[in-house]
Amino acid sequence: MAQDNDTPIELRKQLLITQGAMYRSGIATSKEKVVNGLRADSLARSALKQVGLAALSAWRTRSGFTATSMPAILPILAGGVAKAWRERNWKPVLRGVLVAGVMAGAAAAFVGYNKRKQADDEGDTEDDF
Repeated sequence: MAQDNDTPIELRKQLLITQGAMYRSGIATSKEKVVNGLRADSLARSALKQVGLAALSAWRTRSGFTATSMPAILPILAGGVAKAWRERNWKPVLRGVLVAGVMAGAAAAFVGYNKRKQADDEGDTEDDF
């Protein structure tokens, strides 16, 4: 910030005090966001979202599904999951779905890795001749 020599000292002091208060407020807000982001329910929601997106991606690539209506369905689905998560009686169900999704994703990754490894091994034997 360019300071004019004509600006009174009191005004410059007040400006610096105000800027310092804004800076401290920004730091406090950032700290609050980080603390809220590291809570268990926030982490669980984030993990559920990531698993859902990974499952959707895997389903779309394997089924050849081109979803033209998917952008319209996803907000409704996400809102339903968020509402169900807020209700206590649905949390065990959603946690079970999360665990099942993680296990299914791990199994799919393991099967895909084995298929790629077998394909690579078969390709290596052809190159030996």
